[in-house]
Amino acid sequence: MKLSASSVAFLLASGISRCTAFIPASLGTPRTSNFPISAVPTGFSVQEENAKPIVVGASVAGIASAIVLKNAGLDAILLEECSRDALTEGAGTNLQAKAIVALNSLGVSTSTLIEAGAVITKQSYYCPDGRHVGTLDKSGDGTTPGQIAIDEGKLSDLLLETAASKDIEVLMNHHVSAIRQKSSSGTVGVKAKDTLTDDLLVLDGSMVLGADGINSKIRREHVSGSEKRDHRHYHGMTIYRGVVENFPSFLDGETMIIAGGVGVKAVVYPIGTPCEKGLQTINWEIAVDEQDENTDPSTQKGHLIDLLSTNGFNLDFLDLKSMITETPSIRAFPMVDLDPLEKWTNGRICLTGEAAHGMLPVGSGETMAGLFDALALKEALEESKSDPTCDALKTFEKLRFKDASLHQSRCRVQPAEHIVQEVLDTIPGTSEVPLEYEQRLREVMKLVQDPPNHSVASYVPSTLAQKMLLRPKAAGMVTAPTVTKAGGDLIDQLTLSQRLTPLERVALTCAGNLQMVFSSFYLQPVEVSVDRFELALTDEDGNASKSPLAVYDREVCMDIAGQQFCKATSKVRIYDAELDETLTTQQVGIGQLLRMRNLAPKFRLHDAGRNKHGGMWRFYSMDCKGIVDFDIVEEFSGDAWDMKQMTSVISSEEHPTL
Repeated sequence: MKLSASSVAFLLASGISRCTAFIPASLGTPRTSNFPISAVPTGFSVQEENAKPIVVGASVAGIASAIVLKNAGLDAILLEECSRDALTEGAGTNLQAKAIVALNSLGVSTSTLIEAGAVITKQSYYCPDGRHVGTLDKSGDGTTPGQIAIDEGKLSDLLLETAASKDIEVLMNHHVSAIRQKSSSGTVGVKAKDTLTDDLLVLDGSMVLGADGINSKIRREHVSGSEKRDHRHYHGMTIYRGVVENFPSFLDGETMIIAGGVGVKAVVYPIGTPCEKGLQTINWEIAVDEQDENTDPSTQKGHLIDLLSTNGFNLDFLDLKSMITETPSIRAFPMVDLDPLEKWTNGRICLTGEAAHGMLPVGSGETMAGLFDALALKEALEESKSDPTCDALKTFEKLRFKDASLHQSRCRVQPAEHIVQEVLDTIPGTSEVPLEYEQRLREVMKLVQDPPNHSVASYVPSTLAQKMLLRPKAAGMVTAPTVTKAGGDLIDQLTLSQRLTPLERVALTCAGNLQMVFSSFYLQPVEVSVDRFELALTDEDGNASKSPLAVYDREVCMDIAGQQFCKATSKVRIYDAELDETLTTQQVGIGQLLRMRNLAPKFRLHDAGRNKHGGMWRFYSMDCKGIVDFDIVEEFSGDAWDMKQMTSVISSEEHPTL
């Protein structure tokens, strides 16, 4: 039976909201579904109680989210633009222990993952010439493996099979062309087209989860607020990836190796168990400091082999040249991630997976983050039973936004590669690598692969802070007369030109003890609040002799009894893992941090002046060589030394007679 457009509209107008889900372009015989639709793309008038969650994108995060929704009693529909075959084509990814546990909770057993992939018991770092830098133990806790390497396509297949076993409707080859929120019905209208038949699908959803990857259209058009801007952050490198089957196992057949530093590196690991002949399926990636990727199959392999040879790659346990030569096809793409957003939600639309926090391929962080998103969604649904849509999405964002943003930023720093590069730059090729580098590798990779719970926010420094932190710094020590670029004693010049008071001169020369000075002056404790904190996108300065573990942009406010007297915007370079943990997990000021570690920094005052509120500002640096260094802009309130409430407290204080 064929339905005309007017017939479909009549059925809907009559209150029949469960009708055909597909409207063929020719208005031929439609296929039936349990999802409500409208007769025309521009009119979505379906009863809200029939609307169901819609997940766009069958990524790991998307399929996992659909499973979580189903387990919560919400029948989701999953729309994917690719075909099943295209979706399940992939290269390798690594599942850390927490990701394995997450998959177990979704219905994918550890034994199934092991059968489909390869257990990784070691992660080893090497110089290109084969010198060993360090090894991470990935053997696990005896119950769950520490790491399983698996083909991305096989992982997607396992999740899709789990979704099918739960009767989740997955529609492949469906391109989503329009999404519209409707306040009148509290639903989200979605229009999609079957790319094989041109049939049109129009439905109303209770929510839309955008899991459509790093090139997310939902992110650009519905959440970011800047549809025309490219949100991808290019890192000036190209990644070449390949999979070679029936290749000789290397080392113990259970080791992932990373060879090279920041310019050229090779990442190689098995994604299948060895056969009786000692042959395995091997996944490899080569990251190269070049912006124009070579996509010509006739020259790709020669290009990569020449690059490795030029950069001195010679691993006696692995024939990289044969590995590349025997690879049937190689994919090349730029190394990109996404700049962080201030939010992931917009009403009943929410991002998840790469669409929310696309990461660099460091420690397979994106796969793990997508699974963590699904677990957070589960928790959010349990906490938001009164409204399993808007409230759940807001709760989900609250649970995951900060952790995922920091994880994304840590991947961007690529700390392990910098440590290997430091070895290449400082340790002669004829010398063994000192054990201290292995310990540093273990410390920094624990932060990437097992990220702690941190507070992260979008970093927007003040205009003054931006201006000062980006300008070249003048040399000069405050312990000697601080000299400006124009010459002369800076403090004397400021005292004359800005009429600095004696107390302001005291603040001007504080070196990590500003809180103590203000606390002593007002006889009150100074409260420190870390308002903004994230890893820096760029850093043009820093200690050139040693690569930092991390570089942070930080904004802190200081107040006494609720009255703010100073805001400090800083760039912090951390070279010590223990200090990094303290800074990122505690609400501490710079002075407190230095006193906790008994550090005496080298202090330089670069500039100072008055702000529009009449208060003082100063720009200075502190350096604890090899441990931490800071560039800081502090902006003081006009009444910093004359806060009325505090002054009365001081006046009424009874002091003992000395």
